[in-house]
Amino acid sequence: MRKPVVRIVLVLSVLTLAGIVALAAAGHQGIVTSQDGRMAIATHGPSHVTPSREPGADSLTLIAGTLSKYPYGTYFCCYGYTITGPQGFLGYAVWIGIPFTPTTTMTAKKIQASVGYVEGPNGVSLSLNADSGGLPGAAIATANVTNLSDYGECCTLATAQGGSGVTVNAGTQYWVVVSTSATTNTTFDAWAFNSTDMRSYPFASYNSSSGGWAASDGLLPGYAVWGQ
Repeated sequence: MRKPVVRIVLVLSVLTLAGIVALAAAGHQGIVTSQDGRMAIATHGPSHVTPSREPGADSLTLIAGTLSKYPYGTYFCCYGYTITGPQGFLGYAVWIGIPFTPTTTMTAKKIQASVGYVEGPNGVSLSLNADSGGLPGAAIATANVTNLSDYGECCTLATAQGGSGVTVNAGTQYWVVVSTSATTNTTFDAWAFNSTDMRSYPFASYNSSSGGWAASDGLLPGYAVWGQ
């Protein structure tokens, strides 16, 4: 556990040297962003830690994910990717998609993401998307999640669950996408990094000012897809 923490501290140090800017958000002191606004950092750390539920407590099987099993460190509280709507502080939408490929055909019934709230309407959209040429395609299932915990706290998760579920086929790539909707178009949230694997992996970033999804790579945020 020590090496990942050291890696995160080093990454934060590099980002600080590159320059960070304070976010002018009333009531949300302690949140800063990278100069391009694409990464968010909670400088004060959690004021309290709410342990997450035991993974699989509802008899579902993990299909894919990066969340830690340790309930007091399910994800890294304080450093992650900006999620914002087209009328948010950046002036354009920024969303993130994480790819996964099931090893067994299953019915996906729950999606979790380590998304925290900063300002604007308190909510986010979680979706399971098909693949389109190596980028997120059409949404297969979408849920709007509200009452997010404040970004920088741990370890409450944004959770979408309900209905009969969606079939995900073995060997087929899908995407977990965190985005905004018409009701959260001024929202600023942040998707906190995972605390289990500090290696760089492919993901996708959406920027409404540049016309859509683009491939990227870096640390992955915390997420889990559960099913039967």
